[in-house]
Amino acid sequence: MRVSVVIPTYERPGFLEDAVRTALAQTCEDLEVVVVDDGSERDYARETVATFPNRVVCVEHDENRGLSAARNTGIERASGEYVAFLDDDDRWHETKIERQLERIEDADRPGLVTCLSVSVTPDGEVIHVERDAPSGDLSDPILRKNLIGSPSRVLVRTDVLEELGGFDEELPTKQDWDLYIRLCQRWRVGAVRDHLCFRTAHESMSSSPTAVTRDYRAVLEKHEALIREQGYWEPATAAIAERAGRAYLEYGELGEARNALRAALSTEPTKRRAALLALSYTHPSVVRSAITATRYLRSKRGPDAFDYRERIDGVAGA
Repeated sequence: MRVSVVIPTYERPGFLEDAVRTALAQTCEDLEVVVVDDGSERDYARETVATFPNRVVCVEHDENRGLSAARNTGIERASGEYVAFLDDDDRWHETKIERQLERIEDADRPGLVTCLSVSVTPDGEVIHVERDAPSGDLSDPILRKNLIGSPSRVLVRTDVLEELGGFDEELPTKQDWDLYIRLCQRWRVGAVRDHLCFRTAHESMSSSPTAVTRDYRAVLEKHEALIREQGYWEPATAAIAERAGRAYLEYGELGEARNALRAALSTEPTKRRAALLALSYTHPSVVRSAITATRYLRSKRGPDAFDYRERIDGVAGA
């Protein structure tokens, strides 16, 4: 078996079937699908898997252990030479795995291959189009922020995951960034610069400013020695402050936004942070309009000929 597709799921029966279909519709047929039910009360995962051929298996947790534990269980169960992760509400273009396999088997043997993604609402409205997928030696830049993105975008060598010990189940969130930091210190990253992953963004996915600060700082503190050694501690903490400031703006807490953005600007001045700080001094209606306009512009970025509706035709379950 060349590829194992790991699909973690928890209490979302309405998504799982289409996720399995998008995996089985890949032009690379030498793959298996490992569904990991992370302690759902209903038996929907096993019932869904029973409707598919032998290439799909279901592993169940007795209790809810979290997304990282579910992914790690999938890695342990995987028999493929490579592992691809697919969140149960995300979808792939049918050529994703085939094209990533071509890149990961190049002579330089990267540890991971990513691709570009499109973020959409559950109704199919495009809200963000990725413009670039960094590749090569990311050992330093990955310390500042997650340049690789969602695990649904990547194909990883199984031996690399085993050497790294999988995802850190002790971190509250951002376990993917932590994994990428560890991976990039030892292996290069490859990329297929085409939109092959379609991610569903739910309203509930927006993190509170407090959670943003806590979750990113947990990763920084785990790797503090390495980050300080490379001289990225101040830029990384400034990036967290900027993220918190942007979150406060979205929540309408302009005073807190100003405090966070001042901290970011004083640590590492940038034009964007100065603009965000200036925005925090305007009327709340101006802030809301600016956020709406920014989201609209982000949804339009990408190749001139990019048409999500045409592209999604190559996605099973859409």
